[in-house]
Amino acid sequence: MESETVPAHAVASLTRDELTIARKTLEAMVPQRLPALEGIDMASLYLPCERLCGDLFDVKQIADDVLAFVMFDVACHGISSVLVASMAKVTFTNHLRHTSSPQAVIDHVNTDMAKYLSATSVMTAFVGYLDLHSNKLTYCNAGHPYPMVFRTKDKSLEPLKTAGVFLGISEKWAYEEKTVYLNPGDWLVMFTNGFYGLFDDTNKKKGRERFEQELPSLLEGKTPGEFIRQCGGLQRRKADKGEFSDDVAIVAVEILTESRRNLIKHELGFEWEDPVYMQFISYFEEMDNAIGIVLKSMDNQGYADDTIRKMKITLTELIVNALYHGNRKEPSKKVIIGHIIDKQKAVVSIMDEGDGFDPSAVPDPTLPENLVKDSGRGLYIVRCYVDDLTFNKRGNRVTVSKKFDLQVS
Repeated sequence: MESETVPAHAVASLTRDELTIARKTLEAMVPQRLPALEGIDMASLYLPCERLCGDLFDVKQIADDVLAFVMFDVACHGISSVLVASMAKVTFTNHLRHTSSPQAVIDHVNTDMAKYLSATSVMTAFVGYLDLHSNKLTYCNAGHPYPMVFRTKDKSLEPLKTAGVFLGISEKWAYEEKTVYLNPGDWLVMFTNGFYGLFDDTNKKKGRERFEQELPSLLEGKTPGEFIRQCGGLQRRKADKGEFSDDVAIVAVEILTESRRNLIKHELGFEWEDPVYMQFISYFEEMDNAIGIVLKSMDNQGYADDTIRKMKITLTELIVNALYHGNRKEPSKKVIIGHIIDKQKAVVSIMDEGDGFDPSAVPDPTLPENLVKDSGRGLYIVRCYVDDLTFNKRGNRVTVSKKFDLQVS
């Protein structure tokens, strides 16, 4: 019986298909949105290279006042890196839900992953818990490139180091836990070692040294979104030169200062002393939660159900416009929502990071010549549902207000 030989191009095609599926599987595990929380601003970036690596991160709110960060890197390539990274992601998620400290999470994950990791595929990891009330960060580092705290006050960098080697070497290895307090204005920057390659891809040590030299200037005076966009620019320049050879994952967190909060209040159209509740969102999936916070505040104050229903429609229309038309669905850009709800009126201001637009250029949908046009209808409905609607001069901020009307029981 004669054997048949599979053509070489068919094998190559199958390999490309398998690599494509593996890459999509890995990217699907990357968080598509970060928690939107009062008092902090966050942004993230995941930059895959052509080859398959095992860099991943996660950010989860595990309690009302605790935010958990996970950053890990599987030191192998190809399909095996995706398989190990997948198992690690599930393992971290399970232990974050049931474990009270970063050290305990690392201990449990080390025990679990020791069963799957071979001698040639170790894994580094960093786990941190941020207390949102005290800004206390508790963390444990298992051989991972140490994250940096940037102290805005004196422009210094503080590395987050703890004792502990790679995960998977031994189930008996002991890991260390430390704490640090973040002051208003401070930054927490977490990343995988591919980040060093954006500064010098020829030598990891030189890349780390240049990274530490340049990081303060990259952060100072920026928002997390602006910092992330700078990092994306560094990657594009490296890629154009063929010097980008490792995945990069970055999470940047800024603890907002009172002055920064006041500046945002001012940009939203409020006075600095106003008791504004602010939210930061980047994705459509975050809308319902953000709108729900505003509506709950109105309900607590006793606003009529019909007024709350109309405000829900109003905010949905305006936030969709801000995300879609203003920020053009760019996840590194934020939509900021600020509100004040009291017994006098409900005021909500929505601002995007786009170029703005001219509201007067929006066609009036009630005119005969505009009846078949799609644009203008949403704003027309909003104007009918609120007492006042105003835009700033740039056209990237809209403020709506509704007078208090008592809920009839």
